[in-house]
Amino acid sequence: MSLRQASACVALVAAALLFAFDPGTTWWFPSCPFHALTGWLCPFCGSLRALHALLQGAPGMALALNPLAIVGLVLGLVALVHDAVRPARATQLERLTSLCFSGRGLALVIAFGVFRNLPGSAGIGR
Repeated sequence: MSLRQASACVALVAAALLFAFDPGTTWWFPSCPFHALTGWLCPFCGSLRALHALLQGAPGMALALNPLAIVGLVLGLVALVHDAVRPARATQLERLTSLCFSGRGLALVIAFGVFRNLPGSAGIGR
């Protein structure tokens, strides 16, 4: 079995677990250590619950729980489909990955984390 096939199998098993079990009520899903220590929401808090909601067919709830994770997931899937349909030297997934792990991507994640903890942010991603 190749690495790509093994990765796909792991992703399918993880998606099946997220579909079957609610991370908000199941004890064995990890909780956020940053939130436990500080009481603040990290940029990725709610991402497991958002993915569960998305797999259950509730995209509005998924966006309410963590818009950054859901938008990132959609962009990643669009890039994968684009690369499968129109292969090129520098794939869209590589470009998206280089953006996410750049200074601009880090600044976006930090800004989202700060914004969602501001008192007037209307509870984005809570």
